Amino acid sequence: MPLPIKRIRKTTVDNALSALILTSEVTKEIADVMQFPPAQAAAGVLLLVFETIQKIQSNREGCYRLARRCLSMLVDIRDHMSGRWDTAPPSLLKAVSKFEACLESIHKFMQQEAEQKWGSRLIRKNAIETAMKQHHVDLDDAARSFQIATLINIHLAVEDSSSQAKTPEATSSPSGTPSGEEVTREATLPPYPLEQQVVISDVQALCTSPIPESTTTDSFSNIDTMSAISSLSGEYELITSDVGEEELRITEHHGFNQYHQSQFRMKGKSRIKSGWWAGGIEGDIDGRKSLMLQYDGDRVHAMKHWMRDVKMLQNLYHPNLPQMVGYSNEETPTPFILLANVQTRLPQALLLDAIKNSSLAECAKILLRFYQDTLDAALYIQRQRNLTDNKLQDYVEHADFRIDAEQTVVMGLPPPEIDRMHSFRNFGLAESIRGIYLRLLPNRGYAREPLDTAEETTTLERRLKINHLAVLARALLPDSDNLDVVKQRLQNVLSVTEDDDDEEAGEIELTLRQIRKAAFAAGAHQQAWFKNTVPPHKFAVGDLGYMPEGSSDWADFVVCCNILKDLHATIETTAATTGRQGMWTNRTYERQTLAPFELPGDIQGWPVVVPAESEFDMYIVHENMTARVNQAWDYLLDSGRALAKQHGVKPENLILVTRVGTEQRFKVRDLRQIQYYSAAMGMHRQPMHQMHHPAHFQRQPYTPPSFGHNPFGGTTYSNGMPRVPIPYQDLTPKVFYLFTSGDKKFQSRFSLTPMPTLLAEGEDPPRLDPNSAKCFAYMTDVFGFLDYVQLHAEDFAV
Repeated sequence: MPLPIKRIRKTTVDNALSALILTSEVTKEIADVMQFPPAQAAAGVLLLVFETIQKIQSNREGCYRLARRCLSMLVDIRDHMSGRWDTAPPSLLKAVSKFEACLESIHKFMQQEAEQKWGSRLIRKNAIETAMKQHHVDLDDAARSFQIATLINIHLAVEDSSSQAKTPEATSSPSGTPSGEEVTREATLPPYPLEQQVVISDVQALCTSPIPESTTTDSFSNIDTMSAISSLSGEYELITSDVGEEELRITEHHGFNQYHQSQFRMKGKSRIKSGWWAGGIEGDIDGRKSLMLQYDGDRVHAMKHWMRDVKMLQNLYHPNLPQMVGYSNEETPTPFILLANVQTRLPQALLLDAIKNSSLAECAKILLRFYQDTLDAALYIQRQRNLTDNKLQDYVEHADFRIDAEQTVVMGLPPPEIDRMHSFRNFGLAESIRGIYLRLLPNRGYAREPLDTAEETTTLERRLKINHLAVLARALLPDSDNLDVVKQRLQNVLSVTEDDDDEEAGEIELTLRQIRKAAFAAGAHQQAWFKNTVPPHKFAVGDLGYMPEGSSDWADFVVCCNILKDLHATIETTAATTGRQGMWTNRTYERQTLAPFELPGDIQGWPVVVPAESEFDMYIVHENMTARVNQAWDYLLDSGRALAKQHGVKPENLILVTRVGTEQRFKVRDLRQIQYYSAAMGMHRQPMHQMHHPAHFQRQPYTPPSFGHNPFGGTTYSNGMPRVPIPYQDLTPKVFYLFTSGDKKFQSRFSLTPMPTLLAEGEDPPRLDPNSAKCFAYMTDVFGFLDYVQLHAEDFAV
């Protein structure tokens, strides 16, 4: 279960926004824009937008980015039109008015959201995110309006100048010139060339959109533009769907070489069929081994995918990320990239090989190293690409991992669709990475007991190692939202593998005992084995024993001693009691939590409210447990060898019980049956005798409660008319009490009084009288369950 979030103070967009407002930078820029009359209204609305953002607690970063885009557009308008407002064309003034309407819509949206309560905003989170994206689209539309208006004005100005340059030829000869000779006159302006290229150097995009291309380009598919997300990813560009092949070129090579496909000497094709590494071809380029990844399919789509990966890899230098050595040149028909990661295999293959041939400690070390390297690579990508936490988790969860020849995990690039995906989680990066490596295990990280009797396809030793590794992985791989805690825990556990006194000594052999001890010191290793069906009241917390050889029935469990009572071990214990009530209603099974009241003698009382014609179940759980399970693991690790020798068993066969409990199930059924008026009578008429009674003597029609009534019936007739109960029925809910305890000597029972009656030894408890309670109430089942710790033979290896 993810731990509570603990945030570290750092420079954020919220702090930057407060600083900007305090220093009046935004106010100053808006005041400068207000000097230009056509933009005064828009600037005033934008100032109100910035004031509203100060009241917003959630999504402030997105609102701030949206407002800064608006301010950037206004500043660009001011810079381009300074001193020219008197001659501004009507089309430009119309575009300013459109931009002003867009600002008013944004201000209205932010004002409404700022007035909403936190809970309402949480429920409408997806709608708010969609509205924010739509406002970005509106700003893109307004920005293009300015561009289109400017281009139209330039085109009209060029046509006017060319039409004025054409003058009529002379029809008469000048004096002194023979009439038979033609005289030609040169025009004052050169003729307008047919293929003239007008280069506009002072017209640029007013702003760029930080939202994905799929949101902004669909409505403007016939406009040939390219938008750069400078605020999020620096030099990484989004390519619109109608970009020509001549624009899909790499202009900045950053020292990487370009190759033609003929320069690559192929040696063999990879067997990878899916993912980012699929279709790789092994070979040589310039005398060194390389892996070629080709981008097949539609030419434009493949080129866009290729450009995206090349630009990412040009700026990523990390040992756990793909190492690009070059890429295809412009003459290559099928684009490709060349990687230094040649011979790779799946992490599952390496882990299964380690389970087969290596120790349990080595397997745990591999998982820890994979986890640490993946976390380091993910944080590096976040810094390089300025990714949000959710986007980083998208990258990690959709990446393809490989193991290179040096046994190093390499995280491939995610598919391009991830750049356009928006997701939200209630857990952090550590939980995402932890889930990736838990799923690598054959049992996907789930193991109830050391030996799974349902899985018999592998050997006993292999099953023991896999299940112990699953528990170790859940204990060692952190899942905290606080990355500082995650890094510290990894450092504490992995520090035992290095010799700090002698650098030449390198890594020392890691034992399973050292790993567990490091986990205990870090406060981890709270997992335990679990058995959900055992004889009730047979076990106690602290019981130490073993299962007879060849037996898997917990009824045969041999208790050697209780370490808390007999050996006085210092392990803290705690107790808990919970209750639930469930019933069928409207064809669904609904549950609600019950609250008990405490009575002397460790007895819990449960009020039972039974509406008329209801039927439900009650589930009461009593349990005792150790407060910290790692204390039991540590005790068994330290004392297991001596205790096993004392009782004549192997230390890996010793079992220490850490939690015991019982679940008691009760059935409650009301015996009353509600009588309704027939459908023919309807609900608009009442019996004649009822009209003669005063109002305060008339019973109101019974209203069924929200829980515990009418599990299978309906409240209407077949014609849709509501069913009305006949008055003067005893429809009041019946109230009595249930008393339970975790003590096996106490007999659970129902009573009409809130205090249980004292019973003599051997006396049966009185049953609930159905004539008085108008219902049946009795116990149906009682189950026992327990948690325990049991070590592996490798824990006790010398």
